[in-house]
Amino acid sequence: MSLKAVIMAGGRGERFWPLSRRRFPKQLISFDGENSLLQQTVSRIEPLIPDRNIYVVVNEHIKHEVYGQLPMIPVENIIVEPLGKNTAPCIALSALKLYRVDPEAVMVVLPADHVIKDEEGFLRALSVGADIAREGYLVTLGIKPTTPRTGYGYIQQGEPFRENGDFIVRSVEKFVEKPSYEKAVEYIRDGNYLWNGGIFVWKASVILEEIRDFLPSLYAGMERIEEVLGTENEDEVVRTVYARLEPISIDYGVMERTKKAMVIPIDVGWSDIGNWSALDEVYEKDDNGNVVLGEHIGLFTRGCIIKSKTKPIITYGIDDIVIVEDNDVILVIPRAKVDGLKHILKEMDRRGYKELL
Repeated sequence: MSLKAVIMAGGRGERFWPLSRRRFPKQLISFDGENSLLQQTVSRIEPLIPDRNIYVVVNEHIKHEVYGQLPMIPVENIIVEPLGKNTAPCIALSALKLYRVDPEAVMVVLPADHVIKDEEGFLRALSVGADIAREGYLVTLGIKPTTPRTGYGYIQQGEPFRENGDFIVRSVEKFVEKPSYEKAVEYIRDGNYLWNGGIFVWKASVILEEIRDFLPSLYAGMERIEEVLGTENEDEVVRTVYARLEPISIDYGVMERTKKAMVIPIDVGWSDIGNWSALDEVYEKDDNGNVVLGEHIGLFTRGCIIKSKTKPIITYGIDDIVIVEDNDVILVIPRAKVDGLKHILKEMDRRGYKELL
């Protein structure tokens, strides 16, 4: 029974424009000039799972970039989705392919764009999750929250199931959708709620069974794909099936409904670095509270996020601003308004600046 990893590397990553673009999304970029987030995700799990057992799910338009960034991963382990249809179809297709390779395979499912500081602790938690998954459970890792966040789903912990080393495995009482700020404050005070980071461990066979029970139309599509796996018709059938699939998350489609869910609380320095302003959760700040990536000379500059790529950035007398310099464009936006990037991109599209998107 082999342990395998599935890294979900789809998504557009618009919140990190201009470093991320439509054809070069967040998971492919490097903030510090070294490894991309995708490369970091692979290297993080390599001590536990060898390259030959690591699979990466990508969109059609970024597959060649992924091949270039991950030459150590077998080409046949790059699973290409013709369309992004949220996490349930992505996981179903991956599970189907892994089950074909090994009917007893245990899957570790990971987003490609997260940062984890305590990698050793994270791998220990995955190992515990794999042990529980082998018994037929669907395991998720829940992140101990540090602040009331409205952008995350939450997991309410149930009764203790088993203690394993540093970790206590618990049943899942319920999954909670993204809450209001007031509700998020309640969850933090309660102490029994965890952030849902979208990290899972389960047997490929078990998640396919749950998809069959809770998402029968998705399962029917996977049955059609299974008939042609490894044949010259596979790509065409996958495209046809995907065109008809309903976009749905694995949380909503399965995890909120299954009776097999278990959660392992973890505290490993996790961040999904959801926008430019969140980089100070990951990178060290200077004496004035600035995160500086690249060349910068500043006076009376405080609380800023500054990323330069090809030229120095010079600042004087500014507070709480994001400045990002890429090859062909410069972004300047208040940290408190980084969510407004989506409006900027829509306006650029309207004005015909498609080559910058």
